[in-house]
Amino acid sequence: MNYKLVAVDLDGTLLTPELDISDETIDAIRKVTHKNVMVTLSTGRMFLAAIPLAHELELDVPIITCNGALTKCSRTGKVFDKKIIPKQHYSQIIKYCQNNGLSTSVYSDDEIFTHENSANMDIHREMDIAKPRIISDMESLNGESVIKILFNCNKKSKLNHHSEELYNAFKNKLTFYFSLPYFVEIVNKDANKRTALENLCAKLNISRKEIIAIGDNFNDLEMIRFAGLGVAMGNAPDYLKQEADFVTHSNDEDGVRYVLEKFVLKNN
Repeated sequence: MNYKLVAVDLDGTLLTPELDISDETIDAIRKVTHKNVMVTLSTGRMFLAAIPLAHELELDVPIITCNGALTKCSRTGKVFDKKIIPKQHYSQIIKYCQNNGLSTSVYSDDEIFTHENSANMDIHREMDIAKPRIISDMESLNGESVIKILFNCNKKSKLNHHSEELYNAFKNKLTFYFSLPYFVEIVNKDANKRTALENLCAKLNISRKEIIAIGDNFNDLEMIRFAGLGVAMGNAPDYLKQEADFVTHSNDEDGVRYVLEKFVLKNN
């Protein structure tokens, strides 16, 4: 099969446990793109956090960020797809988080907002590149184009309780993801990696059978199911491996490079 597009998750997939990309994998990606096979990123991270990696890999294809809520070209800044959280839902969720003492952050296209003394500050510094803007009134952002809400607490049982309450209240209106330990992400109900990838491929005139999708976690599941070749990382949970067409090596064993060499570089 001659594949035309490879969609790759970042954390736990393309990135090593040290949050970098091996030289061997970078070399494989550049060889793939030189053969006119497109490579895109598909990540839960915000757009600004993905830009440096897209530039390092010399990617020209729009990248999928915030778990499918925003697809944007890292080179031109052109927005291809954007799904915001409706204002009425945003206000209700922020009030709930404030009333229950949850550390909360809000994402727009290119900025993060959080409250003073938020437990999320270290995570943003490590994962999101952009320094969050501290605001005292999170509800004042209701006029912004909010694409993601993130909340957390330091007890798993407490997090499960609050995420279940919010999910039951908004299960047909918003999409919920568990991400890092003790974190929950909320996006528009139509925002997910599969839909974003499907929309991108429609614009690029690429069929699903011509796509490879590689991931390691629950938010990659539908994307992996959708692609012509769905690949789970060796470090992925068993349920994802069972759904995948192929299981590669782990993210500290150049699993992405192995897929590119086996299914793209040897065949194109």
